Amino acid sequence: MNIHTRRRLRFWIIAALVVVAGGLFAFALVQTARADRIGVRGKAALLRAEQHIDAHNVGAARQDLLEARANFRQMQHDLANMGPLGPLARVTPFVRIQVRGAKAFAGAGELLSDAGLNLVDAAEQVLDPKDTHLRIADALGELRNIRAALKDGIGALDRAAAKVHALDGYRLIGPLDRARRDLGQRLPRVGARAVSARDGLDALIDMLGGSGPRRFLVFSQNPDEVRPTGGFIGTYGLLVTRNSHLVLERYDSTDKWYPTRPQAEIPADQAAPPLRLNSPPEPQTIANVNATADFPAAARLATELWQRGGEQPVDGVIAMTPDVMARVLRVLGPVFIPGYNETVNASILLARVNFHTHLDASALQHPATRKAFLVELVHVVLQRLLDAPASRWDALAQATAHGFETREAMAWSSRPTIEHALTERAWDGALPEVSGDFFYEGEFEYTAKNGRGLHRTFDHDVVLHPDGSAEITTKVTIANTLPANNRGLLNIDSLSFVTVYGPAGARLDSASDRPDAQSASLAGHPAVSWFESADPLSSTSFTVGWDVPRLATAASDGSLTYQLRFMGLPAHAGDVLHLHVRLPPGWNWKDGAPPITRSLDQDVIGSWRLVHS
Repeated sequence: MNIHTRRRLRFWIIAALVVVAGGLFAFALVQTARADRIGVRGKAALLRAEQHIDAHNVGAARQDLLEARANFRQMQHDLANMGPLGPLARVTPFVRIQVRGAKAFAGAGELLSDAGLNLVDAAEQVLDPKDTHLRIADALGELRNIRAALKDGIGALDRAAAKVHALDGYRLIGPLDRARRDLGQRLPRVGARAVSARDGLDALIDMLGGSGPRRFLVFSQNPDEVRPTGGFIGTYGLLVTRNSHLVLERYDSTDKWYPTRPQAEIPADQAAPPLRLNSPPEPQTIANVNATADFPAAARLATELWQRGGEQPVDGVIAMTPDVMARVLRVLGPVFIPGYNETVNASILLARVNFHTHLDASALQHPATRKAFLVELVHVVLQRLLDAPASRWDALAQATAHGFETREAMAWSSRPTIEHALTERAWDGALPEVSGDFFYEGEFEYTAKNGRGLHRTFDHDVVLHPDGSAEITTKVTIANTLPANNRGLLNIDSLSFVTVYGPAGARLDSASDRPDAQSASLAGHPAVSWFESADPLSSTSFTVGWDVPRLATAASDGSLTYQLRFMGLPAHAGDVLHLHVRLPPGWNWKDGAPPITRSLDQDVIGSWRLVHS
């Protein structure tokens, strides 16, 4: 064979190898793409499962997760059975990356499916319990089972997240890359929710005595006499764990507790400003520990006074308004009050409390019995809650959570596990540490019982500057909408010690009316106070102005962001915010302006961008 023949033969051999390699290369990509499509179907099933879990449809979520797991296992099977292409795919640079990425994605998907099934197992024990007659008061063992399922799910989520993040350096193509990015964004949110659920269970297990006996003070706050955290503390109770069972040991009026314990009070000259500055000054008792807007401080003071009164230490304090009890009865139905031969349901609870506390002729003639109905009502409702069957747990959890989210309920604990869960959910009643525009008006009302008839209007005017600084002027109008002694309600006037908390870093400016007192800042928010009073069917107003060096935050693109958190009083309806934000010349809102008028039945929270045109 001459040299020319050998060259031609070598050329055709090389060409054939190139063709074969190209075919194998293309076939490997086709096989990988097929596996990718199966993986994308698995990812879609995972997303459907997440939606079904959010809708509390655990049966459908389980089916989706089983489908997802089957898809990811099929994906792994297809990738493992590429035949003679396997070794070539593992050494061919571009194909190698796609195959490795697909395998890692399939492994992560199967782990996520398993994690989801564990989380569904945990959710099912709450949403569809096998023992429907199990009571909350006796639920410790079941809660531990749920916690174990959550722990397994979180572990699988963590392993899946590690696999997904390992793909960050891969240059994947097509739907696999989109699926990788989508899961990478969703996994932190899913993981955070699972961890939050675990921490909440840890807190509940601790509260129920999982780590030893526990004792909690329970307070009822009455919004008829306004306080910065909701209302006057008229009744108290004691929740204790005995042999892993939760029991309401006692419940009574606070005015039967502190008058016989003079050692359990703060002297007038050391009391909170609303009491110290009153005329005449008053000592601070357990009924007035919530004289400022800082509920954790109020709870700590309550536990101190409780022990000064000769009581055993407690592990925390829970405060609620009658509104929370109404939420519970919407789930559990009416309750019978034996001492009054009366049945109370959610729709009439507030009215019956008002009648027996303020309007009943017998109670007015015998003031010492005025809170007797509320004492018995709270006792009956709390016992009904503790006796609630497992079939009602989910609905009760949603109702009570909403009560905490609206600050109709607040809680604090000296137990780190419990306090962590409370602060993470903002259920501890503390003012939030936030930047940007902030406003909260806390009132300590003296003597009158007209709180639900007081309506506030806040005219909030913000002048923004290009450097993010601002001047804020707020006119506060408090309207007493009730006539004198309306239906027996004590409505002399609305005399209150009113404290306004402003934006972090703000200074009081000359636009303010002269305050009657400087109050201590909370969570970085400066505070000033006024004595204000509106006669029946009249109103009072005052103006507070702030100079804020840094209100809006600047972004790298030159835009500014205006953030607002305007908080309403807990368990008070009818307050209104009128908001006017003046922009610097040449600036405009990027995606719409803040609302001009909003109800403060819920806090107003938002963020808006402005740009220079």
